[in-house]
Amino acid sequence: MYDFDEVINRRTPDDIKYAQTAEIDDLIPLWVADMDFKSPPEVIDELVRVASGGIYGYSEADKSYDAAVISWFAKRFDWSITSDQILKLPGVVLAASYAVTTLTKANDHVMIFEPVYGPFRRCVEGNDRRLTVEQLKTVNGRFEVDVTEMERRIVEDDVKMLIWCSPHNPGGRVWTEAELCAVADICGKHGVFIVSDEIHSDLTLYGNRHIPMAKIAGDNCVVLTAPTKTFNIAGIQAANIISTNKDVLHKIDQTALATGAYGLNKMGIAATRAAYTYGEPWLTELLTYIEGNIALLHEELKDTDLVMMEPEGTYLVWIDCSAHKDFAKRLITEAHVRSSEGEFFGNGGEGHIRLNVACPRSVLKEGIRRIKSIL
Repeated sequence: MYDFDEVINRRTPDDIKYAQTAEIDDLIPLWVADMDFKSPPEVIDELVRVASGGIYGYSEADKSYDAAVISWFAKRFDWSITSDQILKLPGVVLAASYAVTTLTKANDHVMIFEPVYGPFRRCVEGNDRRLTVEQLKTVNGRFEVDVTEMERRIVEDDVKMLIWCSPHNPGGRVWTEAELCAVADICGKHGVFIVSDEIHSDLTLYGNRHIPMAKIAGDNCVVLTAPTKTFNIAGIQAANIISTNKDVLHKIDQTALATGAYGLNKMGIAATRAAYTYGEPWLTELLTYIEGNIALLHEELKDTDLVMMEPEGTYLVWIDCSAHKDFAKRLITEAHVRSSEGEFFGNGGEGHIRLNVACPRSVLKEGIRRIKSIL
């Protein structure tokens, strides 16, 4: 029903993903985490409708917005939330930064597990907090948490907050209920507040099921969510913080008001409401297509010395290319393919790349051909 094979020309001056690198005209960008697919037609139609009105004044999400969010999370995750548990903000990274500044003090320790999405580190160190980095372990080809070591470091550093990534970026882990319970129990035991980035929660693959951390950790948690990765509307900048801890939400809201960066714009409201109301059939087909792209990549790399971590969620694939020196740089200069360099994800990222496979299959095939040509 939906044409995910359509190749869309994105080469405009303001498109970050397709920005030229060293004047390479035929660069294939498989890096930053947005997709090369059109958003659901209902989202496009709603944005056109709003734009055609010709007035773009200040906006505030109404009850219909909350109803769409509430219905989506109830249906997708069997998670019951209410309007007063939703705080609207322009972005998930901004929400994480607000949580750090609101709920911790200068020089407090905040824990992250690396390799992980690079801006987490900036949210901590850029706000004068101290970073406690725990290393994810690779067990049977996937990332796992060493909870014994996690607890030891929490006690040793007197950690006050954990920034958690679920599903995991870049490893694609969809954490199990047992894993979430183990992490939440340790944090609850030692007074560590959990900030759970769940922006990829809708993008689970192969029957894996995402469980919101708030269903496990209760009041000791805020969940950062957005429709932006799911429906390819990241540039619209719309996100939600969800928590049963209304006191925490109020404090974060006060921080947002003090900075002036709060609430949603008119387009963010319209796109989110339309996506959560009408976007599920599109998402179902999207996930099947992404699974096909991952299968293609796996088949093409299985006889090479590039070691692919099989994702359980997201459209991002973590690849060990340590057998080749400066592989990410060579990809650009020799193969004209851009990946996300592993160093961006912190400790454990060295010698790795992250590939975004959310693109038409013909583009991915050409990207893979080029990658293999320099092995």
